[in-house]
Amino acid sequence: MKSNRANWIIFGLFSLMVFAKTLLFDHFAFREWSFEPSLLSLLCKLAAAMFFGSFIFLLRDKRWLILLSVVLDTWFIANLVYMRNNHILLDGEAFNMAGNLHGYFWSVLIYIEWGIDLIFYGITALFCLIFLYAKKTERSWRSWLVTCLIGLLPLIYERTTHVYGQNFPKTVASTSVLYAPYYIVADYRLMINGIQPVRPMNEEDMAQAALLNQGQDSITLDSPLIIVLLESLENWVLTPEIMPNLYRLTTNDHVFYANRIHTQIVGAPSADGQMIVNTGLLPITAGGTCLHYAHNTYPAVMKLAPDSAICLLPHDTCVWNQTAMSPAYGYDSTICYLDIDTILFRKLDSLVDHGYRYIQCITQSTHAPFVNEKYSHLELPESMPWVMYNFIRGFNSLDDGLGYLVRKIETDSVLQQYTIVITGDHRILHYEKRQQMQRYADKHNMHLTPSDDCLPLIIYSPRISGNPRYTADAYQMDIYPTYMPLIGAGDFHWQGFGVNLLDKQQSAISEDDAYILSDKLIRNNYFAH
Repeated sequence: MKSNRANWIIFGLFSLMVFAKTLLFDHFAFREWSFEPSLLSLLCKLAAAMFFGSFIFLLRDKRWLILLSVVLDTWFIANLVYMRNNHILLDGEAFNMAGNLHGYFWSVLIYIEWGIDLIFYGITALFCLIFLYAKKTERSWRSWLVTCLIGLLPLIYERTTHVYGQNFPKTVASTSVLYAPYYIVADYRLMINGIQPVRPMNEEDMAQAALLNQGQDSITLDSPLIIVLLESLENWVLTPEIMPNLYRLTTNDHVFYANRIHTQIVGAPSADGQMIVNTGLLPITAGGTCLHYAHNTYPAVMKLAPDSAICLLPHDTCVWNQTAMSPAYGYDSTICYLDIDTILFRKLDSLVDHGYRYIQCITQSTHAPFVNEKYSHLELPESMPWVMYNFIRGFNSLDDGLGYLVRKIETDSVLQQYTIVITGDHRILHYEKRQQMQRYADKHNMHLTPSDDCLPLIIYSPRISGNPRYTADAYQMDIYPTYMPLIGAGDFHWQGFGVNLLDKQQSAISEDDAYILSDKLIRNNYFAH
């Protein structure tokens, strides 16, 4: 009886400790109590703590709890670091990308905040005395079974919830970060084994694809093309104060500007953004097309180029599996500049001077943690939330480099013959961060809308008359069909799922149906046949 009572006392203390850490995790992850946890949410967190506490009843020597505590603390900290960087919890795709992101080391480690993160280990250290001096007790299988089942109840109770920026179907378990590993394991096993769900195309799919896939199979572009993907660009920073050069370009003749492009990337942000802009396809529903289907045949626009196409990258080619994806998109050569973005646009200009007419360039420095902000001279209040401060100054610094390109577009007769597509590859700020920034902007009468959650699209082309604007909602899948006619590819067999925003057409397929059909087209390598 005494042994069992000791077990329950230690179980209660340990479970309460883990429960407190889950609450601390929420607080530090969101930087403030910007949400009101429901009773159900709190019960789920408590149940998760009880699940891990249940193993106390299987341990004779309670010193093993120190190791369990350290493992849990490491999981908390890893998710905090990842969330500060990517604004989501660790998921299967994150583990799948491990080892494939050379050069991103510091962009992750820079989010370690020692004063906060060590609190978790500090709490464990306080409880070590209990674990070290607790007497060895007998196992209690019945107690373990009861507490374990209670801890698993949230997994049994099926329901769809929105948690930490991710949707986990059929569960409320994700109301605790401790439940996430259960849903990662199954997805990760599929990924490392290269297994993807087989989704054959039925007759309706084939008919819809045939309707969209019409026109000429072979065509030659009659206008040079530059695609510029600005890392993490969101529409609310495109203002005269933050990005004066790019903003000035949006007001020029021969420039089309759409300011409400909804992002459609899934699980590999920059890579999926590249695919949408280059092919008009949407990513597979699991995300990470670049990893799973790198050797597919894609209807990529740069394959139509009459001469060499260059991909200018800010990182090594192993990132986003670019070694395979650049050729799949029609790029003959890949140049890695590994430098700040201010230098990128001078390299781009050098390529134009050397006669290259088909180029894609991708910026990097405005990827989290926005370290490019140190090059900005824009004065901002020190009271501004740190993510907002770094984000704004980072894009102000990027705009200095863009200014070089904008001035060349305005004055250089050679570059004025190009069609130049400038857009963001994806949004990056997490919902809670947006709300925090929005409250700050409203409180200080700043004319910014961080919660707008859209990307901008700027297209320069000598074939565009005047300075047309598109202010209605649009999608990334509309980018490809909008610029294709401007480069002489309006009759190419694949015009994508979206619409030409310059013509303001109505899409023949909804966004949800486009996702489903695109997923099947990619999985079945439709364009190879």
